[in-house]
Amino acid sequence: MAKLSYKVSYYVFYVCVALILVVLGMFYGVGYNNPMGEYNAPEHTETLIFLTYGMLAVTIIITLLGGLAKFASSFKDNPASALKSLIGFVLIIVLLVVAYNMGSDAPVTLADGTTYADVLWLKVTDMLIYSTYVLLGIAVLGTLVNLSGIFKK
Repeated sequence: MAKLSYKVSYYVFYVCVALILVVLGMFYGVGYNNPMGEYNAPEHTETLIFLTYGMLAVTIIITLLGGLAKFASSFKDNPASALKSLIGFVLIIVLLVVAYNMGSDAPVTLADGTTYADVLWLKVTDMLIYSTYVLLGIAVLGTLVNLSGIFKK
């Protein structure tokens, strides 16, 4: 008999796929409106955006809760090893703080001519872009080091 966690993840996966297909069907198939003259926007653009936000929020919450549960269980068995596992989390937080402080707060001119000047979201956007670049660079570097065979025994 399959484990309960496998069954749950199996059904959750198919519910998510079905939900995505329904929202994409609404996005592409329902119709368009014209918010700014000649520009067309699908009627359910906001529905697709909110689905994406919702799935991202659920993913972040589940990841944090799973990591916290694993840390708590490993802390009971081996506290020193559990504290070492926090190094990666601390480094990610440091990367995000440094990238946020590097972010620009200069206003951005949008397509319709208005200016977007919300400093928080301008800096958060730059933070996410910079941290993506750094993490992608680390992944490429790690792949090259692995392919070179430097650490093989």
